[in-house]
Amino acid sequence: MTTPRRLAAATALLLLACGCSIPSTGPVRSGLPATGIEPGTRLYFPGPQGIRLAIRPGGRREDLQQTLDSLLTGPDQAERRTGLYSDLPATGKVQATATPGAVTLRLSWPTASLSTTAIQQLVCTTEDAPAIGPTPHVSIVSSDAPSAIQQQCDLHRNG
Repeated sequence: MTTPRRLAAATALLLLACGCSIPSTGPVRSGLPATGIEPGTRLYFPGPQGIRLAIRPGGRREDLQQTLDSLLTGPDQAERRTGLYSDLPATGKVQATATPGAVTLRLSWPTASLSTTAIQQLVCTTEDAPAIGPTPHVSIVSSDAPSAIQQQCDLHRNG
């Protein structure tokens, strides 16, 4: 006949024998804690898996116009090695005008000459660049578009 004392001792011995098998390691150094948005310039380039974010390290993020100027220079050597490229024209300019909640991009080339991918590069980069307030509404104006064309980054759409 099993006594309660023997049952308790057997249960304790069984629990000790099983354990969780996770060794005690103490604190493990693994770098700095997460702090939010990674500093650096955030650019969008197409690649083998579609458009994706490329972050160029830096002490701070560039302002909106500097970010667009960096986008127009195309991917750097390291980004090209990962298969990224630019669908934007090799020459031309984009002038950004930001107001709270909105950004207007004035292009030096006709929008009809741009692929959907190129427009997405511009819009995704603009939406993710430092601007005034929350994600801005982006309008594109060019010589062949008498009125502004409203665009949204497909990667940032809710739903």
